[in-house]
Amino acid sequence: MEKALNTLKRVSALVTVVVILVLYVTTLVLALMNNSYTKKFFMASLVASFMLPIFIYLIFWIAKVLRKYNPNNKKDKAEISSDKKNMQEK
Repeated sequence: MEKALNTLKRVSALVTVVVILVLYVTTLVLALMNNSYTKKFFMASLVASFMLPIFIYLIFWIAKVLRKYNPNNKKDKAEISSDKKNMQEK
């Protein structure tokens, strides 16, 4: 399960990088065009290039938190409490 999760993280990171690069190219092209919607498309592309990594990070963070408190998880309560203590020490 852990190996599949690492693979999923790598694939999503690669897809995110590609999407951000496409957004940067789109932003550059839209900045050079002269159209009535250019400013709106430019701002949308600019906002998306900043918000996309934040949303991806939040999705993985929430998944990690939910997985930690999953009652079907194989960890026993002692391991969960030790994880909590480790996080509090950091």
